[in-house]
Amino acid sequence: MDVPSYVIALAQARFDDALAIVRETNPFPSICGRVCHHPCEDACSRALVDRPIAIEWLKRFVGQYEQSNGFSVEVPERTKEQKVAIVGSGPAGLTAAHDLANMGYEVKVYEALPVAGGMLAAGIPEFMLPSDVVEKEIDYIRGLGVDIKTNIRIGTDLTMDDLWGQGHKAVLLSTGAWRSPKLDIPGADLKGIHPALSFLRDARIADKIRLKGTVAVIGGGNVALDAARTALRLGADKVFLACLESRDTMPSYEWEILGAENEGVEMCPSLAPQRFVSHVLNKVSGIDFKKVASTSKDDAGRMQWELAKGPDTDVHRAVATVIVAIGQVPDPSFVDGLDLGANGTFTVDTTSLATNVPGVFAAGDAVQVPGSIVGAIAEGHTAARSIDCYLSGNDPKDLEPEPLKEVYRLDDDIEIPDFLAKKDRWDMPSLTPKDAVRSFSESELGYTEQQVIEEAKRCMNCRMCANCLFGRGQVCLETSSRLLATE
Repeated sequence: MDVPSYVIALAQARFDDALAIVRETNPFPSICGRVCHHPCEDACSRALVDRPIAIEWLKRFVGQYEQSNGFSVEVPERTKEQKVAIVGSGPAGLTAAHDLANMGYEVKVYEALPVAGGMLAAGIPEFMLPSDVVEKEIDYIRGLGVDIKTNIRIGTDLTMDDLWGQGHKAVLLSTGAWRSPKLDIPGADLKGIHPALSFLRDARIADKIRLKGTVAVIGGGNVALDAARTALRLGADKVFLACLESRDTMPSYEWEILGAENEGVEMCPSLAPQRFVSHVLNKVSGIDFKKVASTSKDDAGRMQWELAKGPDTDVHRAVATVIVAIGQVPDPSFVDGLDLGANGTFTVDTTSLATNVPGVFAAGDAVQVPGSIVGAIAEGHTAARSIDCYLSGNDPKDLEPEPLKEVYRLDDDIEIPDFLAKKDRWDMPSLTPKDAVRSFSESELGYTEQQVIEEAKRCMNCRMCANCLFGRGQVCLETSSRLLATE
């Protein structure tokens, strides 16, 4: 994505231009503006002065600007005879559908859930990503002529043979990773213990359950944090999160941890569950833990840990409900004949995303877990190019990868000129934690138009020049001083 260009456009209040630049590569601006892990901000040179540009939140404004002012969708002409089937309507599948439709193909998407969007619609909590935002983004893709069929599970309602029989000449498998591994300790089958992904799905698209008493969440990743914050909103009196890792090495993003802590989730790191306890009616009532001395990962990336020894290493917590969030894996059981990885992922050629079966491709979390939304979008683009190559009679493995846009990153040891005055970025307007946990309303409220312009003006436009930072030319220095100085 051409981040500098759309940020500069926003600084000049050219909102339509910013939208056009974002949509060149990203079919989900409103979604990514809310829940992307924004690796672009790690590369932002403004961090050498104060803090990175709020690139994610600026993108959110761009997407909201589009949704508030109505979509303008030009239906592409169907110029290709072949039909393409996509199994799964998450970000990878919908991105591929978006691209293939624009290439002129007839595209049909099959989704097992009653709503389209995959993890976007049924895995990320409503207070982080509202349903109407997801629906509008998907409506844009439908407007391109993409046919999205919900409540159809491939392997049950239709088979892969059915897809070929309907005339599809290529199939993309983008079914995500919806299975939650079971915690293999005594008492794991007690009532009141829930897999995190099904818990989040039911809280999002089914009748909302009500919780009471103390809820324990087992796991230290982003899904665990989402489950903990959701449990608070479902009425839990208290929520604590226990994980093997120390507080500093938890795999979830720091802002997710802080968000949960601010809302009242108790963090209990360096604890390993040993058994679930029941006192009545075969329902969980407590958890026995042991303190963890250290953690590491083996060559395959699997978590290893060493239990602490000696007195005071046993911990017992009373609970009413447990949510287990110790990872996620795909379910490839609906298709036969494809090579699989150790954890059930589809094995693909890393360049083309082609499987070992001609005409079958795979992308997203079904290929690599854990993934990210932007990673899934990138793979959706790749899958569409590969499918187009295959249907054109060529070998997709011969495709050259798309060239990456140049990223200009200043060195950390650059001496920052005095005229680059510090001006911290705007914080995200948000509900107070006390108000946020009272409902599933979106907790972050978004920038105003003026905040967007002022935040975008913090951009140093270093891609265009940056000569002043290297001392090359007095004229350049004087010009940059006028352009970059913060008012």
